[in-house]
Amino acid sequence: MSVTKSACLHTQLPSCNHRAFACLSRSKHTTADCGRKLFRTNANAYGNGTSDSGSSRVIMPGSQGAGNQRQQPPGRSGSSSGLILPGKGGAGKMPQLGNTPVNNFRPPPGFMDSLDAKQPVAEDPQKLLAKLKTGAGYWHELARALPALQRAGFDWLNIEAETGLERALQSIWTIAGQVYDSLKEQANFPQEKLKYFNPEDSEYKLYPMRILAVTARGPVAEYIADQDLNTTDSEVVIKAFKEHERRNGVKQGFAYTPADALAFKYYRDAGETRRKHEIRDFIDRGLAVAETERAKATLRAFIEEEAAPSAAASDPAQLAILRLTHEEMAFRAVAVVGNWATASAAAIQQAPSVKQQGPFSMFETHGQQQWVMMPAWSAVMAAAQPVAFSIDDCSKLDVLLQQTKKKEDKKRLQGKGLLLLDRAIPEVKDSEYYVVDEGGSLQLKTGSEVAGTGSPLARVLFCSRPPRAEMAETAYP
Repeated sequence: MSVTKSACLHTQLPSCNHRAFACLSRSKHTTADCGRKLFRTNANAYGNGTSDSGSSRVIMPGSQGAGNQRQQPPGRSGSSSGLILPGKGGAGKMPQLGNTPVNNFRPPPGFMDSLDAKQPVAEDPQKLLAKLKTGAGYWHELARALPALQRAGFDWLNIEAETGLERALQSIWTIAGQVYDSLKEQANFPQEKLKYFNPEDSEYKLYPMRILAVTARGPVAEYIADQDLNTTDSEVVIKAFKEHERRNGVKQGFAYTPADALAFKYYRDAGETRRKHEIRDFIDRGLAVAETERAKATLRAFIEEEAAPSAAASDPAQLAILRLTHEEMAFRAVAVVGNWATASAAAIQQAPSVKQQGPFSMFETHGQQQWVMMPAWSAVMAAAQPVAFSIDDCSKLDVLLQQTKKKEDKKRLQGKGLLLLDRAIPEVKDSEYYVVDEGGSLQLKTGSEVAGTGSPLARVLFCSRPPRAEMAETAYP
């Protein structure tokens, strides 16, 4: 007779001795028959002493065998930590979940003494897990067991599996517990008000205080306790206090207290909304919580200003008010002393300069002098005595043609340009170009060429070109 392997349990158990059960014989056998033989043989291997003809009861490692004798798997000794099936455990033994006993009684007095803030938590991890599971004690007392368990090798997942304490709540307890301890250590914080944060869910009031400095937590916690705020309102006060500190609300009339910080929040909310009924509502809330007269006066002045009639409401004409940026005002006025084709040494030496001053960089000029506004580039701003010459066609200047390598680049040089110079020359460098006077004609020479000809008139900064026609609103010829 053939054997159908898919019906045999041992085809999926590579560790089994397939031949021990005559799986390759000609006789038929089923999965149930093979399974019974498998478990009987395993039971014999563990010392049960029961033959195939005996009981077919499944013996699990660590459970009771024949004669109520505890069975141990091979290679193990001592107390067993095997799986205990419900209703199958030994007589007189308390049911267990993993390694933690299920405690169905109230802990005795002094049970939580080892979790005092002043004592290091150095208790057996299994006992700490049991304390977290029973939930005996205040949340901040239980929170001190979490770091000790982590030091013992338990991560958040292990703790959650053993105690049912969710990982998110473990994180909240840890941080809120640190805030609680910082309040307890402050000498000026009323210790009796710490009791306000003992009940369950009080950790959610202290958790947001992690953003505050240690010295700022005391006044805020005291305000929350005095006003008996809920979790949502407590977080609003904490964030308002932090925002008051960041925006320096003291300069705007609000004292550095939780009450005035909350009033400052409503003051800012009123300034950010355009609905009149919301403005009034925010101001009323601010007046209700403000504790200093200066803060209240600031709030009243705001509502009075909003209530005053506006002249713009009755005038149909409108006038735009624009604010310039530093980038838009970043320029420098440079005198254009003539065209490079007819340039002279006298034009460079007599070039005027102006001083820009005021918020709009205003300057004064005399005569018919031409000026150009150059961007505030580093080369322009570093020039001590800038001066400029106009160029009719940059492609006619040999020095500029030498800077190009392709024919296309030379064609692009065609058109107007502006040659910017600096009359102040701290030192002559070989890597720069200079303006020299050769028999009444101005020439551009390198630093090495100028070395033996005397002092140059100016140093060349750069040659600028106007924007391309497609890049500017006005096309340049």
